[in-house]
Amino acid sequence: MGRKRPCANCVRLSREVAALRAEVRALRDELRRSKRQAAPFSKDEPKPDPKPPGRKAGHEPACRATPPAEAVTETLRVPLDHCPDCGGPVERVTDNRPIVQTDLPPITPVIRRFETQRGYCPQCRKRVRSRHPQQTSTATGAAGSQIGPNAIALAADLKHRLGVSFRKVADFLGHHAGIRVTPGALAQACQRLARQAEPVYQGLKEAIRASPAVHADETGWRIGTASAWLWDFVTPQTTLYVIRRSRGHEVVEEVLGEAFPGTLVSDGLPTYDAVRPSRRQLCLGHLIHRAADLEKTQTRGAVRVPRALARLLRQAIDLASRRATMSAHGFAVARGRVETAVDRLLRYQLVDPDNERLAAHVSKHRRHLFTFLDDPRVEATNNLAERQLRPAVIARKLSAGNRTERGASTHAVLASLAATCCQQGKRFTDLAVSLLCPHGTMPSPSLVPPAPSS
Repeated sequence: MGRKRPCANCVRLSREVAALRAEVRALRDELRRSKRQAAPFSKDEPKPDPKPPGRKAGHEPACRATPPAEAVTETLRVPLDHCPDCGGPVERVTDNRPIVQTDLPPITPVIRRFETQRGYCPQCRKRVRSRHPQQTSTATGAAGSQIGPNAIALAADLKHRLGVSFRKVADFLGHHAGIRVTPGALAQACQRLARQAEPVYQGLKEAIRASPAVHADETGWRIGTASAWLWDFVTPQTTLYVIRRSRGHEVVEEVLGEAFPGTLVSDGLPTYDAVRPSRRQLCLGHLIHRAADLEKTQTRGAVRVPRALARLLRQAIDLASRRATMSAHGFAVARGRVETAVDRLLRYQLVDPDNERLAAHVSKHRRHLFTFLDDPRVEATNNLAERQLRPAVIARKLSAGNRTERGASTHAVLASLAATCCQQGKRFTDLAVSLLCPHGTMPSPSLVPPAPSS
């Protein structure tokens, strides 16, 4: 007897099972790659035709600027007396070709000895001690050997702006500057600096509250063994970091106040829904990425909804970039077309559950989608807050957060000042030195931005 021929239904089911097994294997591989502790560019297989490194052809070159002639501190004549290769004579020697080199001098520590005096003030009715403008403390005895303001400012910059650990900072100071210091001493010095910087930190908070638009975001943090969150509130001129154990709306209200008059730009976290600013802008970048990811998994007609939504949101962003080149009437007409198309898309009868969830989320925030078209000072995305959050994410990966509440508060204060200095083109070390030596001659740079124009 011959082998029984399988029926068509069995063949079809076998093929479907084989296809589903292959899909499961592919999804497992993708999930495993996404969970790896690797750089983003190493998650997937290498591309067969990757883009060449460097700038694109025709791009304006970026060359190092030559320092001005008055900035040159040393000029060395290099005559061509003989061939540098064979040592033979050289003929037809031409004029000089200058080469300017910028270097660091050898780091030699400056050790100061302050001979202070102590006396009694009959007016204040207390004993007082003399203090030099370059002193950071009046402590004597066992605490009389101290670290100077420049070294503390450099350590704070390395730790709270660049994310270098205190242990590595201490190793750097000892190896390159000859300053022997323990990581604990640097931590205590930064805590003292943060206490001195508290009024400046509060000034940043007031500047945030007075801004016409504020970007907000948050990321996971650790305080000891407990979970916490690092929040950032950002404007083009100011960055404020806040570390709290809560991810609730009370943190946003603490920073912005209960009646924030500006526009809050954020993602779709439900925490921000409980906040009542005067206006709000939902990050369109998050929506576009969500729609693009959904488009990759949808099939047949279901793919049209996320594709159309992403296209309309990109049109709105492009419309904002062309605002200055359009008349008021033309801008209003183009905006009306985009908003009408979005409303028409949200009225569709959807049967796919993923599309229904996406449409429900967009409908919930419909009045927060196009605030940036009303006010040119408001951006369509939350990229500003996300960019300022990246250094904190890197610091968290290196240090795993903070061990104590005091350490978390210190990092929030000093990281805020360092990030704000970078935004305003100022040096954080100059600010730190002026705070450590309040009786010194160096003026403290102001971090309060000018009042925004209406």
